[in-house]
Amino acid sequence: MINKTEITILKRIENGLIIAVTGAKGTLKCQRLPKEENREELTIPMVMTLNEVPIVQMSPNYCPTCCGLLATGYGIDNANCSELLEISDYINSEFRDLESLTEKIKPLIGLLEDGIYLIRDIKTFPTDGNNNFFWNVSNKPEYYRAFTDAYYISEILETANIDGVFLYPTQSPEKYNEQRVQYYMDLFSRSDNPPRAIAYNAMRGMSALLDGHHKACATARLHKPLDTIMITPGRLCNDKHILYAEFGYYNKDLHFTIDNNANIPDVLYKSLNNTFKNNSIYYHNIVAGRFTERKWENCYQESVKFYPTAEQYAVDLILQYDKIYDMTEDEIYQYILRQENPQYYAEMILHYLYRHHLNQINPIIKKFINVPVNGETSKIIGTALRYLMNFKNEETEKICLEFVIGDNEYLADIAKDYWADEE
Repeated sequence: MINKTEITILKRIENGLIIAVTGAKGTLKCQRLPKEENREELTIPMVMTLNEVPIVQMSPNYCPTCCGLLATGYGIDNANCSELLEISDYINSEFRDLESLTEKIKPLIGLLEDGIYLIRDIKTFPTDGNNNFFWNVSNKPEYYRAFTDAYYISEILETANIDGVFLYPTQSPEKYNEQRVQYYMDLFSRSDNPPRAIAYNAMRGMSALLDGHHKACATARLHKPLDTIMITPGRLCNDKHILYAEFGYYNKDLHFTIDNNANIPDVLYKSLNNTFKNNSIYYHNIVAGRFTERKWENCYQESVKFYPTAEQYAVDLILQYDKIYDMTEDEIYQYILRQENPQYYAEMILHYLYRHHLNQINPIIKKFINVPVNGETSKIIGTALRYLMNFKNEETEKICLEFVIGDNEYLADIAKDYWADEE
């Protein structure tokens, strides 16, 4: 079949392109299900399909800061998608630049519906935002904290848009191949421009991984983020004769002005001021997902501690940790204590320092551990103690033993975990 898809670049942005797509097949889409909405949970039944095969079942929440439900479909490997095979050689080779890649993956883009899309080269995490390895999913619907328009952090009364950086698989674990993972681990360890994964950002803070499951496994084993080509659907809108492209209603960072002289295909103007196309009804009977269950090795289960959860990533965006890079350990310590909720700030900042292997973490941990124990400080000390236990040595063991035999039962219970692996 001749590929009739036309791709027009409307705007170039940092690490991305805004494109108009016409003549596409519309076989990769997200649509409403003809089922009753769950009034109690305020969720909307939806499904992502490829060639009429359900690959992800979704139930987003009406509330923009409430999480939604996800469940597996049949697996993208059951969708008989020749287009993915057609582009496999190119996307599995060294990355060159975004424009040439966009042209090379035209068969994949041709599966989408006509409309505007944001194509970006970004970093994603091989986790689900719930502190689980991304491929370790259930066939039954589960809540995912990253599946939300904007993540609300009640402890500091702020919201953040986490922009699809957490991943949900579309391929069954039975396709896992250890040799393929080893191949990518070796490649990623020596390449400055490794091949990219490809994801479709249709689940707000989460994205469906269309290609790159073994690449994601390799980065998890290496404790690195995954270089990913992210495809985000959007819409055109007018405001006093200025044309905008919007990608997510609650993410103002992804609202772009489009030059009125841009070569926008006439057929797309009809979408002005319309809502996303996933409001249409999809008449298909969904049955239980068919992903094979697999017990993932410890190297995958443990890898999640090197990545943020949805909450931690949202906090990273809000707190803008750049300012702590120039602070001394004592200044960071004093900064945490000045906050309205110092325990929460201590937990988030220590996790950030730990993930990024920053040298300030040990001195800061020891400062918190050495403060006098009372009702106000015990929880902060407990937070620092948990991070200290990641560094197994004689000094840490001695400190934990002192807390075990100390007077504070709360801290003693935490300190006992130092020897949990020996039981």
